[in-house]
Amino acid sequence: MIIRRPYLVILAIILASSALLFFTRQTDDVAVIKQMHDTGSAVISGNTAFPSIAVKTISTEGESKKQQQAPLPEVGRHLDWNKYPGTLDSQIHRALESHNGEMAMDVAEKLWECPFVARMLNSTDFPQQPPSQDVAVQAARLKRIQNDQRINADCQTIAGDPDQWRLRLLEVAIEKRVAGAAVESFNLGVRRPEVLQAVVQDAQVGDIASLVNVASHKTTDFDISPDKQRAIRYALVVASEDPDVGKMVGKYRRTAEVSSVSLGGEVKPKFDDANLSDDMRKEANAIAERLVSRIKRGGQ
Repeated sequence: MIIRRPYLVILAIILASSALLFFTRQTDDVAVIKQMHDTGSAVISGNTAFPSIAVKTISTEGESKKQQQAPLPEVGRHLDWNKYPGTLDSQIHRALESHNGEMAMDVAEKLWECPFVARMLNSTDFPQQPPSQDVAVQAARLKRIQNDQRINADCQTIAGDPDQWRLRLLEVAIEKRVAGAAVESFNLGVRRPEVLQAVVQDAQVGDIASLVNVASHKTTDFDISPDKQRAIRYALVVASEDPDVGKMVGKYRRTAEVSSVSLGGEVKPKFDDANLSDDMRKEANAIAERLVSRIKRGGQ
């Protein structure tokens, strides 16, 4: 079973600082989107909580149809749930013991999915579509439910607090410089200096979730200069003009702009690219190039 982050339909974009959680599913490629504007509550004792933005997309089926419908698709890791042998609990321990960054990140992603799939199996949590008479649609729905049940059963093998295991796995992934791991830890409330620095570094190499978070928050939240943030923000503007992926990046840019009012204290929900120095434009263009390249490579 391949877990991908393709182009799908979402219900809305983050429009304010209040927490938003929304999901949608499709019967063709049986995909799920979760987008959360997290309150950033501290998970580890001693952390200072800041709001954060997390954007997730998962699908519990194969990549049958790549539909160009999503205003805000995720362009991240492609996760095969069956990539590693053994139970999910055994995978957690194997990833931690081996210090395998890629595996740690993959397993951390699985742990994120577990409570979501459990809720998906509880039909009262999600709007139901009317029963379809189409045999293919019925078969797809049954297959989706069966896959969700298998994932949920694997999640039940976990001993201990999944959130704490996820944080430990992300620590390994961050140590091994897996792009996107730091922002996942950030979204769980971790505010250690090395994690904040890693989020900024990941933004500079073109990780979209890291870019959105750094662009949305106050510069003091990441201990960066206003010039560095302006370059990162302008990188989203430049990338949103790309002829191939610009329309998609523009949705992320808009999310960052709107969120910068509540999270970053900006007056207007629009990034100001006036009076940028040549150095800032050069840095922004380089970041935008790396972002576009990552998207075209499938988020890697």
